[in-house]
Amino acid sequence: MARLEHTDVTGGSGGLPTEAPKTIGKGGRRVWLYPEWFRGRWLTARGWVHGVLMAILLIGPWIDIGSHPAVRVDIVGRRIHFWGLHLFATDGAYFLFLFGFVVFSVFLFTALFGRVWCGWACPQTVFLESLVRPIERLIEGSAQQRRKLDAAPWTAGKIARKAAKYAAYLVIAGAVGTTFTAYFLGRQGTFDAQLDPTSHPAGTFTFLFITGLLLFDFAYFREQVCLVVCPYGRFQSALLDKHSLTVLYDQPRGEPRGKKGTEGAGDCVDCGRCVTVCPTGTDIRNGVTMECVQCMACLDACDDVMAKLHRPTKLIRVHSEAAQAGGKQRFWRARVGVYAVGLTLVAGGFAYATFNRSDVELNVSRQVGAAYVVRPDGAVQNSMQLRIANKGETSRGFVVEAVSPADLEVVVPVSPFVVAPGAVDHVPMFLTLGAGAGKQTVKLRVRDDGEYSQEIETQFMGPGAK
Repeated sequence: MARLEHTDVTGGSGGLPTEAPKTIGKGGRRVWLYPEWFRGRWLTARGWVHGVLMAILLIGPWIDIGSHPAVRVDIVGRRIHFWGLHLFATDGAYFLFLFGFVVFSVFLFTALFGRVWCGWACPQTVFLESLVRPIERLIEGSAQQRRKLDAAPWTAGKIARKAAKYAAYLVIAGAVGTTFTAYFLGRQGTFDAQLDPTSHPAGTFTFLFITGLLLFDFAYFREQVCLVVCPYGRFQSALLDKHSLTVLYDQPRGEPRGKKGTEGAGDCVDCGRCVTVCPTGTDIRNGVTMECVQCMACLDACDDVMAKLHRPTKLIRVHSEAAQAGGKQRFWRARVGVYAVGLTLVAGGFAYATFNRSDVELNVSRQVGAAYVVRPDGAVQNSMQLRIANKGETSRGFVVEAVSPADLEVVVPVSPFVVAPGAVDHVPMFLTLGAGAGKQTVKLRVRDDGEYSQEIETQFMGPGAK
């Protein structure tokens, strides 16, 4: 088993590593980081973004839009409720739109803004930087205090602090696990599963698994998710180019590093603040690396140091390699154009499909058994089944009428038949044509007690000639 090693990301001219510090030491030992806390304009803005994203993520299953939760994946009912949009099992095209939207969004925003997703919108970063680390600072103190506490022997005070911290993590993990389970079971199903774990084994397992996984992540794994598990950092180089906006250190201005007053030194005083505030322990002065999640902490820390030294800020800033080298910043280029067109087409297709989506879905199929029956009077009868899905928010009464041919008769056991909101009903019906009727296309009309009316065609089978 790998030994847990707590080490600090040191600063100063003699302490900075030549490469980005890693959280995996020699022999697979876990190297613990103690990022310092400093809030500037970038992290303030990021905090607001994180707050909005957490609210959207956590409130979805707990509020209703119409008669359904704002967000729910109803596996048993084979439908998804997503902020007022109700998708049924037959709405597979919408998932293609969703997949395309995610892919082109990632490609486009990475090409334009680098790993802005990782630092500003990824759930791992949102929870870790906006909940987990603040709780840790509140209970255990600053980076220096946390380092000393971990190095100190186990006392009643240390045990109490650690227990309080892990209890807080458990509460957060449990809340997120409950919300995640509610996405699938709904509110009542989730509460029932928690009050009686045997009532819904799958829901209970989901809750315990997500809670345990998050507790392990918050208490131990942390930035390892970004560095070891997540594949995004590894393929980002294929999406970036020299015009992509990323967090960059102005090397010509900052080098050679030296303390204030050192002759010939650049603006970088080698204080190490950009490293000590980094949640992944990377040194941005070594260039863009896989470890950098573009959280902007180093920008705020460096600007604070430059302001205190009465030097220009933005020694570390959001910039492109092309512009920093003195070239022209090109916002629009071929790959951006391809990604933007793809995203526009996907978003446009989704919008068109959504706005032209009917609240009623119809499908006619033949019932199991003989293709047709010849009645004693010679009339030919087909046994059919109408599948009707009411995707609206209110109950609707439907009737089925014959349109063509003129002698077509339609018999439905109950007319009008009522379909509840969000329900799918299968209604038997019998189509009858005169003696000698053969295979032909017949047309029916389905209308409700409001303004809805739709004509559908189906094949009628019979012994006569075509």
